Amino acid sequence: MTFSESPTIPEIPGKSGWPWQLPTLEEHMSGEITVPKISIITPSYNQGHYLEETIRSIILQNYFNYELIIIDGGSTDSTLQVIKKYEPWITYWVSEKDKGQSHAIRKGLAIATGDIINWINSDDLLAPGALHAIASKFDLQRYDVICGYCDYFVSNLTHLDTRNERMGLSATVGDTILKRQINQPSTFFKTSIFRELDINEQFHYTMDLDLWYRYLLKYGQSRVLLFDKLLTYFRLHEASKTVALTPNFEKDIRKVIYNIFFSVNQASELMSYLRFLVNDDNFVPSLYTVNIPLNELRSLIKFYAWQAVVHYNQQATYDRAAARACLVIARHNGMPANIGYVLQWVKHYILPESVGIKK
Repeated sequence: MTFSESPTIPEIPGKSGWPWQLPTLEEHMSGEITVPKISIITPSYNQGHYLEETIRSIILQNYFNYELIIIDGGSTDSTLQVIKKYEPWITYWVSEKDKGQSHAIRKGLAIATGDIINWINSDDLLAPGALHAIASKFDLQRYDVICGYCDYFVSNLTHLDTRNERMGLSATVGDTILKRQINQPSTFFKTSIFRELDINEQFHYTMDLDLWYRYLLKYGQSRVLLFDKLLTYFRLHEASKTVALTPNFEKDIRKVIYNIFFSVNQASELMSYLRFLVNDDNFVPSLYTVNIPLNELRSLIKFYAWQAVVHYNQQATYDRAAARACLVIARHNGMPANIGYVLQWVKHYILPESVGIKK
């Protein structure tokens, strides 16, 4: 069924603006034009009071070649009523107990048939004209990823909190990783690449960061397109994971960083420090595919090696050998011979072991 053949999307009395009303869009593609199929996966659990807006922001795109896949974790609120209300415009949906967001996304990925894919959480929104903009700009022969802008909002779109957030690229992959500028909602992948990378279910909070870093390690930055177009809105509210569970995000990020260093076979002294940061005896490292030159990661290695030097200085039992090893790693990866480095070199190679320089 094409967009033009589908039943009329119901109007909601008393509601105005996006996504309750279809705006006048400059972009329009008829059913005869060949356009890429775009798959949207929406993982959901007890977000019925937001889900209707999410669904409408997708189906009101006036883009005929899309599929919406909703993977609900067995919600007990109004979610099922909302889904059934919009069932004619939903390609596939299921409501059953799952293992969380990452598992839900993977279930959706197994069903998706589009050329381009992303997941839009059940409290976020596509911006008007987003799918047309992606289809017109995303050259699938040249690029693997397209990164547009995302605005953050509170309550509704008249209360924008942050504007123009976008996945960032820096001079090297290591610089990009250090910058940690993640924006999943407005980052769309070529489906074949997304499926190849898959979602790592060990991450419940940073599966998007893990996916992005694994992509960069395997393919570098040359096939990433930065797009100057608003594609999504990210909702901020007290129950969202990003707002309510910040410490858990930090724990997951440390595990991702550990996996990167584990995958490029760094020295045991540096790995011991990173394991200390993870602080989880049950954590099982994952080996990432790394195809980029190691010098692309020099800034990342230098940063954490220097942090390790400081760490070993501050331990109750000063580990001179470990500090020396990490100091050498930092210098080898571009640490300048500034006053901080010289002080550390003097401490670890000249002064007696009992003398402390903490920084």
